[in-house]
Amino acid sequence: MKLTWRDAATVPFMAAIIGIYTAHLNGADGWLLASTRGNAAAILVLGTVGGCGFGSAQELFEREQGRGVRLLYTVVATVLGVTALAAAIIALVSASGVALALLFAATMALWVLSTLRHLFSAGHVAGSSLGPRTHEVIDQPGVRY
Repeated sequence: MKLTWRDAATVPFMAAIIGIYTAHLNGADGWLLASTRGNAAAILVLGTVGGCGFGSAQELFEREQGRGVRLLYTVVATVLGVTALAAAIIALVSASGVALALLFAATMALWVLSTLRHLFSAGHVAGSSLGPRTHEVIDQPGVRY
């Protein structure tokens, strides 16, 4: 399968996350970059909007894949998502630099995993081989009541 517009839309969000975290590591000073809590909040919001908002696992379940592949992806993505959320909460509450690093790593891993899944997943969608008469079912004439 090819990358979609959703994958392109996540790139600016992930670039902002990389920029914020890199600036934090380099000791940047600013209203958002000065604190670990501010960075954690920014990464959490950008990751949620850019990653979860534009991400979609729907095609994972529409494609004909082995059950093991779906299960593996679901487990890995769930573990990474729970790790990111727990790290965000810890970083927001305790201003922990380690939790911020874990939040950053989990967010980036989720993005890379999703992008690689889109690149290497099979292109066949279930239901796409319904045949030449599919339009007869889909394009029904208007019904009078």
